[in-house]
Amino acid sequence: MKLDDLALDALTELFNLGVGQAASAFSQIAGDTVQLTVPRVRVMAPDELAQHLGEAGQAAVSAVRQRYSGAINSEAVLMFPAERGLQLVQMMVGGELPLDQLAEMEQEALSEIGNILLNSVMASVADALQIQLDGSLPTVELSLVEGVLKSQHEAGGAVLMVDIQFEVAAREVKGLLGFLLDVASQDALEQLISRFVAGA
Repeated sequence: MKLDDLALDALTELFNLGVGQAASAFSQIAGDTVQLTVPRVRVMAPDELAQHLGEAGQAAVSAVRQRYSGAINSEAVLMFPAERGLQLVQMMVGGELPLDQLAEMEQEALSEIGNILLNSVMASVADALQIQLDGSLPTVELSLVEGVLKSQHEAGGAVLMVDIQFEVAAREVKGLLGFLLDVASQDALEQLISRFVAGA
């Protein structure tokens, strides 16, 4: 997939709108101001992303996954370093809960965090591009990066990668949002972004 700087800037702006809506929802959950930032959007092959995340894909991550279908078929995956998943939950629900109780609710809380963020982002993109996207229920998994990306089974597939930073009460957790796209969806997205940029 080939997206020029103008197209990537447009996507970054669309993602920023989505995470801005998610930040408002998270702030209500956390009872504190939650800041989310999207510094950049990149396109990578799955093996390049595995290398980018370290240890040739052997890094452990907590991942929330949702499938979207419609004008574009994509699998959206929100990933955090495995050891930071619990910290993110703690940031969202407050630090008063004991660790064992936090651990029990980690999967459910991560699922809710992923659901809010992924649906906010995808809704923002769908609205701007004037397309229909239907999402599945989120699933949570603890896996190695290469395992998370293996669902991108089609040769030539690409990952649209979005760095995301959560900040609550001066504490930060950095995550990664990946959109796994098959070849047909890459072509469709290129055309939709070109149309969007031309009409902007």
